[in-house]
Amino acid sequence: MQNIVIDNLLVMAIIKAVGNILTAAVPSTVTYLIGRKLINQRKLQEKLNLALSDIQYLLLLEKLHCREHQIDVGQSKKQLMRDCVKHETNLSLSGRFTFSRINRELSSQTRSQINSKPIRPSRQYSAF
Repeated sequence: MQNIVIDNLLVMAIIKAVGNILTAAVPSTVTYLIGRKLINQRKLQEKLNLALSDIQYLLLLEKLHCREHQIDVGQSKKQLMRDCVKHETNLSLSGRFTFSRINRELSSQTRSQINSKPIRPSRQYSAF
């Protein structure tokens, strides 16, 4: 009879210890996962901004290059060069990222970063 009481106490102590460990481990794990997701999201946003800046640079480079052709030859040859690239590499310009759209996207992201303040969660009061 005494063995059963000791066994019950031992099982109860083990369950309590596992409960305490889980009480600490679960919130820590969730916080880690959410933090990692936010960090990855920021890294992706930085990569997107860098890619948009590169596209913006390349579009401006194409514009200046076409202007030089216009002055020298009398034609910009922009469409001719785009057709050559499409024919040789099977790559084509989608038209989704024009110079003005990129400017608009980058400026809206800058505004949202400036206006975004950390929001303090509202306090929840217990009934007890």
